[in-house]
Amino acid sequence: MNFITPAALLEPQHFSVPAPWAGHIPFASWLVAVQKPETLVELGAYSGISYMAFCQAIKEQGLPTKAYAVDTWLGDAHAGAYGETIYQTLQREHDPRYASFSTLLRMTFDEALPQFSNGSVDLLHIDGLHTYEAVRHDFETWLPKMSHRGVVLFHDTNVFRDDFGVHRLWAELSVRYPSMQFSHSNGLGVLLVGAQQPPELLQLCGASSDAATGLTPGAARQVFCILGGRLEQLAQVLILQNQLHDARERETQLEQAGQQRHEWIENLDRQLLDLQNQLMHSQQREAELERAGQQRHEWIENLDRQLLDLQWRNTEAEKVVEAVNQLLNVRDAEVHELRQRLVVADAQVQEIYQSRSWRVTAGLRAAGKLARRWGLGTLVRRALKAAGYAVRGDWRALAGRLAAVRREAVLEQQLSIASDGARHVGVMATPHTLFVAHLLAQALHKAGITVDVMTEPPAEGFGLDGYFVVCPQMFKHLPPGEKRIVFQMEQSVSPRWFTPEYLHTLENSLAVLDYAQANLQFLEKRGIAYPHTFLVPVGGFAGYRDYLRHNNLQPQGVDAPCDVLFYGDANAPRRQQLLEAVGERFQLRIVGNLFGPELHRAIASARVVVNLHYYEGALLETTRIYECLSLGVPVVSETSADQAEHAALDGAVRFVPVGDLPALLQALDEVLHVSSQQSAAAQSDREAAVEASQARFEFMLYRMLLARRWLDYTQFQTLTSTTPLPGPRLALSLPETTARRAMFVSHQMPGVQVFDGVRYSPGWIGAALSYKYLAQQALAAQWPQLEVMEDDVLFLPDYVEHKAVVDAYLAQRSGQWDVFVGLIAIMHPDTRVLGVERQGGLVFITIDRMISMVHNIYAPTVLRLLAQWDERHADPETNTIDRYLQTQSQLRVVTTLPFLVGHHEELHSSLWGIQNSQYAEIIAKAQSELEAKVRAFEQNTSCHGVT
Repeated sequence: MNFITPAALLEPQHFSVPAPWAGHIPFASWLVAVQKPETLVELGAYSGISYMAFCQAIKEQGLPTKAYAVDTWLGDAHAGAYGETIYQTLQREHDPRYASFSTLLRMTFDEALPQFSNGSVDLLHIDGLHTYEAVRHDFETWLPKMSHRGVVLFHDTNVFRDDFGVHRLWAELSVRYPSMQFSHSNGLGVLLVGAQQPPELLQLCGASSDAATGLTPGAARQVFCILGGRLEQLAQVLILQNQLHDARERETQLEQAGQQRHEWIENLDRQLLDLQNQLMHSQQREAELERAGQQRHEWIENLDRQLLDLQWRNTEAEKVVEAVNQLLNVRDAEVHELRQRLVVADAQVQEIYQSRSWRVTAGLRAAGKLARRWGLGTLVRRALKAAGYAVRGDWRALAGRLAAVRREAVLEQQLSIASDGARHVGVMATPHTLFVAHLLAQALHKAGITVDVMTEPPAEGFGLDGYFVVCPQMFKHLPPGEKRIVFQMEQSVSPRWFTPEYLHTLENSLAVLDYAQANLQFLEKRGIAYPHTFLVPVGGFAGYRDYLRHNNLQPQGVDAPCDVLFYGDANAPRRQQLLEAVGERFQLRIVGNLFGPELHRAIASARVVVNLHYYEGALLETTRIYECLSLGVPVVSETSADQAEHAALDGAVRFVPVGDLPALLQALDEVLHVSSQQSAAAQSDREAAVEASQARFEFMLYRMLLARRWLDYTQFQTLTSTTPLPGPRLALSLPETTARRAMFVSHQMPGVQVFDGVRYSPGWIGAALSYKYLAQQALAAQWPQLEVMEDDVLFLPDYVEHKAVVDAYLAQRSGQWDVFVGLIAIMHPDTRVLGVERQGGLVFITIDRMISMVHNIYAPTVLRLLAQWDERHADPETNTIDRYLQTQSQLRVVTTLPFLVGHHEELHSSLWGIQNSQYAEIIAKAQSELEAKVRAFEQNTSCHGVT
């Protein structure tokens, strides 16, 4: 047996702490060459000194081994806690060299167990927490994973301090299996747990002998101790050199910090002088405020007059209600039954009047207005539903429904003002948000709307049909609320802008647009919520330079070139520290108050723009990023608190962790020194991201215009039809209903994409238009089926298993079904069972009617029906999308018992203003009725001798 092979003489390419493991690298390489494992697993990789040696040996020996390192990279009681740097450093070293056959699994050892089948692991290295209990647990839980050739390595078998217990477990195991222990470098135990081993390993562990060579395990220990000792010493030298380098760097940083402190004191002196100047200006401002106080007094008097007018209108409305009651009283013969039910409802209403819930009934006094708009039939139906809540004593549900009706009436009044036809609008924006104004103007122009972009309120007054106001808090004079749609651009991580005055402006506008989901959650807590808000994420502008040139907004001349440009407020301490380091390494230019053509000229002079947050927990500055990308300039940016919402930018922007200066410098260096071929590919990625984000921005903007009736559905569909759906498995959700969206995302199933539903008032029409739009897009794409679930779907524990059975069942019967329904809410009394089958533990029932949209799969036959839904038929009793499908009596509807999914009961209905919990009894009743129909069908089938 020859130990001194080329494999044993491996020169490692990666050294890191802890140094003692370097002493076992020669043996590790020799072992890989002898055993030739198909699967290698290391439990506890830490900095990777052992794992990288295994990978290097696999690569140099050309083996087909699959290798896995399992670690949380968070530390433990022995290694201590550590930050992200350990993992990131290992990943940068590992991925370029070994990612083709090696994987870093960031999880606990127990979490990794399901990744490997029993009997699949040939070589296992255990180097995790070193207590007796921990290492014994690791060995026993992973032993079933070992193959018939399995070998287990234990590090630190020769460490007896503190609570290290590897030596204790080794003493127990080494007498049960062929084994050998190296005592040098903290000890390494070699345990042959598999029955089939190479002769070399059997000789090494004393399980066989080779009389020809006469080499013994003792000789092996001596050889590998000598070979490993050299590498351990070399690792210790390198570690000492790194420590010396770090100490020198800290000394330099301390010197720089002293200089920065001196500059900071000088800056404070300048700030003190500025404060003195501000005091003088404040005194001047005080005089101006006194004048403004007089104007405010006049404004309050005007409000008093408006209040008197509203009180008069309320009195008139009550007279209309009285007239409607008189009209109902004369309807005797035709509505005899209805009059009896109304007597019961009236009694319940009187109970409400006499209770502390009197405030709930305030909305009923708006019935006169609603009667004029809805018609008598709809008013009566809604009165009966309200009576139903009262009969059950469900006052909370009644209050919620009345509040929803009241909101609907107010919104209807606003829409009646705004929907007369907005054909010529203004876009007001401050100079620093002109990119957003141009993006809005371009999208509105595509919709056939004439647009004037302005940075100041028009001197001639607000005479256009409507106005979009970007950053409305920056303007002293605003258009009237019924003409004003505001685009809220502030970050909710800094609430200083969200004053009571600003919130009042948002609340009294026709609509509030916001670019970030996190902002919508913040605003909702302050009363600015759905249906008043709309998510419109800022995107790129394809052909932006052509747009600027066409509108004579292109920059004149050129600026001196620079490597890196930062524009914005550079006074934040964290920005100052990062920019100082960037300026030491690259040619950096910092600009502050530049806007319009001057800013675009500065951007054009840079090879890359760096985006740094003002606050560490900031949202992503999408306006800055997309403006640069639209002008063709690369961006390096810190990641953000809402990074998950910007996955589309991953290939177009180079992101680095927040505050990670080495990663920032490395990213800038790599972007500045890419090859021409890489540069062309990166530019292509940026252009694709710009086009995709612009399409999403326009979709969300047109979605808002449809909701506010500035567009009709045909215009909306025409404008957005070229934007493909994200996939054939969709979750229908409104981003503005933040609690529902957050609940769904927290339980989102793999492969399911979220689709931002179409908005309209009333909400049931918006929901139906969403299905109509999805059906039209799926048919245009010629998809064989479309799966749509709503965001209040409840995935039951066995969902994944049952869904696979359902998919197989439907695939086997292609063309024999029209729609699969995961949950039935209401059973139509005329529903017939057409067939019953059992497969995979489920009962599949085919029926001829359905009503429920919680989780369905639609074949082209039903997609065509959905695409033909008519939004002009505005009767919620017959034309909601589920009731519309229920009227189609020739459908082949497949469902299961038990139902595939449930329904979240704790969520609030975005359509009807009630809790979903009120559907629980309805669904249970539907399931009971379906079970009864199945029993009757099977009994009837059995009686007729059908098998």
